[in-house]
Amino acid sequence: MPKKNDELEPTQPKTEPDVAPKKTTKKEAQPAAEPVAAKATTTESAASPAEAMVTTEAPKANGFALKKPQDLKKTVTIGASVVIVLLVLVTLVFGVLVYGYKSQNVVVRAVASVIPYPVERVNGAFVSYHDYLFEVDANEKAYQSNAKLNNQPAVDFKSADGKKLVTQIKQHALDKLKSDVVIAQLASQKKVTVTDKDVTDLTNQLYQRYGGKDTLLKTLNQIYGWNLADLNKVIRKQLLAQKLQEKVTSDPALDAQAKAKATDVLNKLKAGGDFAALAKQYSQASDASTGGDLGNVTAGQLPDDEQKAINALQAGQMSDVVKTQYGYEIFKVLDKSGDSTHAQHILIEPIDFNNWLTDQVNKAKVNTYIKA
Repeated sequence: MPKKNDELEPTQPKTEPDVAPKKTTKKEAQPAAEPVAAKATTTESAASPAEAMVTTEAPKANGFALKKPQDLKKTVTIGASVVIVLLVLVTLVFGVLVYGYKSQNVVVRAVASVIPYPVERVNGAFVSYHDYLFEVDANEKAYQSNAKLNNQPAVDFKSADGKKLVTQIKQHALDKLKSDVVIAQLASQKKVTVTDKDVTDLTNQLYQRYGGKDTLLKTLNQIYGWNLADLNKVIRKQLLAQKLQEKVTSDPALDAQAKAKATDVLNKLKAGGDFAALAKQYSQASDASTGGDLGNVTAGQLPDDEQKAINALQAGQMSDVVKTQYGYEIFKVLDKSGDSTHAQHILIEPIDFNNWLTDQVNKAKVNTYIKA
């Protein structure tokens, strides 16, 4: 923290000498004439008392002697050198704490937020220790929140099992950040961007979906330790991945193949096929293993195109093939109760984006500087 310098008491500036000749009176004796040899004969050899003071004393400002330009330059150079040496020492000392001890104390976190100590390098791009800790903290807090929610004992991260869990969390953080970098690089190559408006719009949708801004932020803080800036950061990454998926899967040839496959699945359903069984067999959604069960959803919980398709159905009805932002989907409504709808779906993607992305991540050149 900056120190408060002791106030300096400036010395009183010297009054200028009285250089005006005194008036003489008739009663006052006139000074004896100076010897001719002692008189100055040129202006170069004579100096007034004021000029003599300028040449013999350093100028002063507010009572302090001003340094000559060369002295100031020397002082600035020395000061800059000292600052550089201190920065190097701080960087080295905290580097030892980061890489040698994996320290996560408050001071190390503060320094790491300024100095981007790298934990890994992905295709030439560095991942900082600060971002790494962000992921680790969120996951550790999520485990504790989940235990509390389920009335289970708090997770002891210092126990044998707790240490194993921490190792898994840290490895997950490294993998997640590596994937984030690859997504950002691929998005840049394909000219995919996310605007501030995109982030704001999705944030507002989440506010509506989860009971308002205050409720959502309170919940996220309790579960992950996030604030609004953290939420926006996470949303930006998610939107970038989503837009990249839309770009990758928009190839016309791939789109036609996906639509044909979805139509074939729909024909099987119309012929009496079991929805859950066909979802397990053909769906490329993450819920395929549960028969495409979306659970009970209310307005605002699903993207608009999916919500619109479900709202058009009554209990027991099934949709035709619907084009959504994820690909081609088939929906079935199992039950409707008030604002809640229990539905299933089958998703056919033009390309299996997750497998494609995994392949891209596996191809990435990665250097890791810290062990999980």
